[in-house]
Amino acid sequence: SAVHEPLEIEIELLIPGLCTMDVNIPAVSTIAKVKTCLVEYANQHLLAVEDCSVAKSWVVLAMFGYDSMYDFPLEKEAIDLEIQIKRMQEMFDLHVSESGKVQWNEKCRFALVIFSVYREPWSNSIDNGQTQTLRHIQEPWTFCHEERPGAPATLLENTLQSTHLRAWDFVTGQAFCSKQPIVFSFTHNALDKRQFMKISTSANEAQQFHAPGEGGILGMGANAIVHRVELKSTSPSLSSNHKKKKRSRDHDQDLSLDATTEWDSAVKRPFSLSKMLASLENKSEAGLAKRVRFANSLNSDGRILYFYGLGVALSANANNTQEYKFEAVLLARYEEEFSTYTMKKFMQDYTCAVPEKAPHWQKDFSIIQVKVLLVSLLNAFRDLTLMGVQAFDFNHLNNVLVSRDHQTVKLLDIDGNSKGSIQFPSEYIQGDPNKSSHGRRRSVHKPSLDIDLNTILPTVIQQLLLGKGRGTSFVENKKSQIWRAKTEEDGKEHIQEVISHNFGLQNSKSLSKIAEWFYAVIKKQSPWENWTHDIYDAMRCIDHLPIA
Repeated sequence: SAVHEPLEIEIELLIPGLCTMDVNIPAVSTIAKVKTCLVEYANQHLLAVEDCSVAKSWVVLAMFGYDSMYDFPLEKEAIDLEIQIKRMQEMFDLHVSESGKVQWNEKCRFALVIFSVYREPWSNSIDNGQTQTLRHIQEPWTFCHEERPGAPATLLENTLQSTHLRAWDFVTGQAFCSKQPIVFSFTHNALDKRQFMKISTSANEAQQFHAPGEGGILGMGANAIVHRVELKSTSPSLSSNHKKKKRSRDHDQDLSLDATTEWDSAVKRPFSLSKMLASLENKSEAGLAKRVRFANSLNSDGRILYFYGLGVALSANANNTQEYKFEAVLLARYEEEFSTYTMKKFMQDYTCAVPEKAPHWQKDFSIIQVKVLLVSLLNAFRDLTLMGVQAFDFNHLNNVLVSRDHQTVKLLDIDGNSKGSIQFPSEYIQGDPNKSSHGRRRSVHKPSLDIDLNTILPTVIQQLLLGKGRGTSFVENKKSQIWRAKTEEDGKEHIQEVISHNFGLQNSKSLSKIAEWFYAVIKKQSPWENWTHDIYDAMRCIDHLPIA
């Protein structure tokens, strides 16, 4: 009689923080179907007693006979489906049909990393006292564990297999882990940012959290904290024609990897679940970071942050270190040349009016250097457009890093208010037809980066030309004098006096050219009346800044 293929197979499922168990899944099925099976099993057998169900989670695939960190996530936000399929075929020799169905086997090992859960019962909300609606309450999923001081290996590490930070390359799906175990800290109060600063690097012993500052903190914003973490590769890159190689759990043998075997990364951790979930959306930061990474050949000058990929981090409650949770984090390349020097800090140093506190480079900063910096900034905005990014938030200067030589910028936080990538057709490309209503002429639409150039950029230019070592209050007062000048010539004379003092210029012709340009920019006179309309108008304007 013919031998029939089994309809189901038994595989190992690890739910980090809970347990490891054997689960039956369809022998041949799509990735989505397998994830549904694993989530349903977790809901029915493990989370039901807690009156909750899985909300946001990741499935990570590994296989018996390989190192536990020789794996990759079956999640499109981390790795494109085509790369997932290629990884299955090359790493684990799994067969995938043209329809996307995978022929799984008993050696497959799945991990279900739970980030958040829905709590029951659902919440009730009343609209105008009449309509009653039901909605899920989503909250971070946490698990408790009491450490055993002095134990050879803690229950925490046994349950998780590893407390290393894990991450995967956007483009190749290559797996990485932190060079040392690392557990971050968090608090349920997202406003208490200090409680996100601690880390523990304990291995095979109880977790020990150090004081703030021990976590290699690179920066902290309104929504997230950024740590510096070094990672090493745990699986080959698809770009190398590697042969499948088994690895011992205990022996870190040579993987014959390509040159990309280590990451020196900036790890961004959102303060709240809502911020984390928002950042993972296709139109938000993670989606755009992946797009920018795939289009990195258009970033040859490095004006856009280089993103490695997404990862999973473990964190402990700073107020109760027996409570843990998982976080999805975004990893970018850490560059010493830029480090944490934001344009906000640069402008503070540049305009510092106290000689004892002013940086040594301030007095030698020239008009040419001003122009080079501005050109780099506007070129970075154009680079986003080249990569298909629709918008950038330029309402503050913490989104821009400045190099140590103060001549190059690098853009951060490219989610652009979650407007995503440029779509065809769209209002962005074709304009808004509604603007022609009420008999008004339809406004001219120029497709360009959706960015506010009216709020910050004029102030930056004014401070660069007028505020060198003079302070921001001096800039405001001088700008007011220029505006209130009785004649245009008087206003330009004010400009020439400041430029001559700030940059040591004596050539009257050069001073006159700069004054003519700057006066027209401040007053938005011809030909610069529209210079803040879009990045291309701004680029034309800065291109014509005279140099001495």
